[in-house]
Amino acid sequence: MARWLGSGGVDQVVLAVNHLSDKLKIEVGQSIGGVRVVFSVEEAPLGTAGPIRLASDLLGKGDPFFVINGDIVSNIDLVGMLALHKSSEADATIALVSVPNPSQYGSVLTDSDGIVSKFDEKSGSFSSPGLVNAGVYVLSPRVMSSIPIGKSVSLEREVFPRLVENGKMQSWMHHGFWYDIGRVSEYVRTNKELLERQEAGSGESERDRQKVGHIVRPAYLGSKSRLGVGSEVGPFTILSDNVTVGDSATVQNSIVFEETTIGEKATIEDAVIGERVVIGRGSKIGRGSIIAGQSSIPARSVVPPDSVILC
Repeated sequence: MARWLGSGGVDQVVLAVNHLSDKLKIEVGQSIGGVRVVFSVEEAPLGTAGPIRLASDLLGKGDPFFVINGDIVSNIDLVGMLALHKSSEADATIALVSVPNPSQYGSVLTDSDGIVSKFDEKSGSFSSPGLVNAGVYVLSPRVMSSIPIGKSVSLEREVFPRLVENGKMQSWMHHGFWYDIGRVSEYVRTNKELLERQEAGSGESERDRQKVGHIVRPAYLGSKSRLGVGSEVGPFTILSDNVTVGDSATVQNSIVFEETTIGEKATIEDAVIGERVVIGRGSKIGRGSIIAGQSSIPARSVVPPDSVILC
């Protein structure tokens, strides 16, 4: 996401956080991919609009700004979207994307000029493709005055409907890829499809790692990943930065987060492995399993399918 934001001219990201904010500050640090990061901490949940008002002092004065849901992956043209927002003189611009079945999202209707005319709630009655909210917005600073200070306010149910009534909400049509990764199953599917698209590309470790393991495409190896003798990674596998795969270990159809160590002769298939996990020598991780960050799996363990292990 940081590379995408940077390509759109974004030089600072404000993360609105509440639960585990201290841990996030340590994990994220002060920059991501060259984009400066600052934090706005909610003492109590403020909905989807309240955090925007809370962070108002951290935003550029007088300039429009992006608001982006944290659970989407997309290549929305941020530069083009911002340009449309400015030229239309809208109070808000919303990115829309067409999906085969909008029932789980609710649909968005626009007029011939792209002005949003109506939001339809989620309904099981939708049976044909429709436009849905892509979770990316450009807001003008004047929207701030419509958000009460210190209260829980919904951007989608309270702020946007008023803008629609006044004809002040523009739409930006997105025709590239878009994924909602709010569920683990969708997160896994997204990563697999992006590998197929080759959007992920090849990490630095493709050039620098010891060429002793076997890679089955499509796969992605992050910077400083290390493969042991006789190991096999892929297909549809993502190793984040600084992952070590031991000799004769196998990792297939899986996502492995940074700084994780996979022991010799271990087998991982169709799993999500968190950061700084240690998978012991000879262990077998069952399909559909999720192992949270910093867990340690003893040597020769057998983790049953669909297990969830939390640290």
